[in-house]
Amino acid sequence: MKQFIQKIIEEEIVISKTVSRPETAIYEFAQDGDFLCYPQKQMPNMFSADFLGFSPFKRTYSNYNCGKSKNTALLENFITQFLQTQDTFITGSYEGLCVEIFEDLLNKDDIILYDSAISPWLRKGVKICDAEKKRFIHNDLETLENFLKLSLLNRLRVIVTDGIFYDSGQCADLNAIRLLAEKYDAIVIIDDSLGFLTCGKKGHGADEISGVKNFQDLKIVNMQNTLSCSTGVFVSGDKNLIELLRLRSKSLKYSVSVDEESLIRALKILKDNSQQREKLKQNTLKLYEKLCNLGFKPNLPVSSIVSFSTPKPIEEVKGILEDNFLCATFYKIGKNTLVSFKISESCNL
Repeated sequence: MKQFIQKIIEEEIVISKTVSRPETAIYEFAQDGDFLCYPQKQMPNMFSADFLGFSPFKRTYSNYNCGKSKNTALLENFITQFLQTQDTFITGSYEGLCVEIFEDLLNKDDIILYDSAISPWLRKGVKICDAEKKRFIHNDLETLENFLKLSLLNRLRVIVTDGIFYDSGQCADLNAIRLLAEKYDAIVIIDDSLGFLTCGKKGHGADEISGVKNFQDLKIVNMQNTLSCSTGVFVSGDKNLIELLRLRSKSLKYSVSVDEESLIRALKILKDNSQQREKLKQNTLKLYEKLCNLGFKPNLPVSSIVSFSTPKPIEEVKGILEDNFLCATFYKIGKNTLVSFKISESCNL
């Protein structure tokens, strides 16, 4: 990231610290949520939002707005090291983070350039914030570059895209986007919820399979997709951008705590063993071959999503697939039908 962008972010951090500085202490929470231990002292928990005490009954973790637990800090550090980024913070609300990330970082003097096929949650965040917006046609980098040329007077330029697109399973050309960002001094924000742990030899996600090393802007990941947890979202990347989000984010202060111990165990398994990722890849290729044999022309899959577009009506396609024991999600795009399959490691084909 260019020096002048870092200077703008550092100035915003200074301003935010004078207005609101959340507690950064790391606490030891008892599992039942009744006590805090910090530092080496047991205190009644006066920070929980579990007002009626149902947290132990549900075997979940209650809300905290006093800092973060020791396990949350360990999970953040683990993700940072795994993705080889500079910093990470975890929150509980995916939709809330997608909205706040733009509101917290940008103002009316900035501009967002976003792919027309981004996920609905990212789109909502883009629409709500005060920054100027320009939409470019899906994967049309020529239009993106033209917008970057016309936005040189804006304070900050932000390129927003999915890593793996939700409907089609296509991967964004993140290497080309990164080069454009470096050329025109822009920040890149990607939603890699579908690529995290499923793409690349190391499981780093869409940036890895695009040839981008040490992605250092901002990556949003909803861990529900790959780790099957009930809640848990993180954003990882540049340390100054993360620091500014920590200072301004409401979802960080009032988010549902995740089961950090289980997530750390799952991440360690996936880091040291690629067996599940290989099985997922095999299942995806089996479906791809099966669709080709049925006469369809699916996109060559790069993740756990296989899709194809056809002029045939939905009912006709649905009938063919059901006859072959396949189910899919259908979208009507213009005169064509987009058919999308989401594959899992346990899917038997």
